[in-house]
Amino acid sequence: MEQKNFEIKCGGNVLVHCDDAEGLYNEEISLTYYIGMKNIKMKADSRLNDEDKIHIGNLEFQIIHTPGHTKGSICIYCSKEKLLFSGDTLFRGTWGRTDLPTGSFEEIMNSITNKLMVLPEDTIIYPGHRKV
Repeated sequence: MEQKNFEIKCGGNVLVHCDDAEGLYNEEISLTYYIGMKNIKMKADSRLNDEDKIHIGNLEFQIIHTPGHTKGSICIYCSKEKLLFSGDTLFRGTWGRTDLPTGSFEEIMNSITNKLMVLPEDTIIYPGHRKV
């Protein structure tokens, strides 16, 4: 497979959970070689932890560390709007894959049960993507 160079040039900030920061430059974790990419030039502008807050306008979003898909998986929750961006922890109709280098089925089930199922019942979930 042909190797491609990849560089982020979007102008946005890269935020990553502390436990996933190594995956930004370690191809054994990111598996970039698997999809034909190499030489990632990416660094975190900020590292996140469980319960950190991000403010956008007058909205406050809470970081919920949900290991399982990867050891640093996160969901982003806004209590004011009752919404959750679940990343790859939850997909439409299922959970994220756990066969990645730092993934764990036990951890994703624990994250879903103990961190997401306790959110208000009327929380709107925006999953990472549809079930593949």
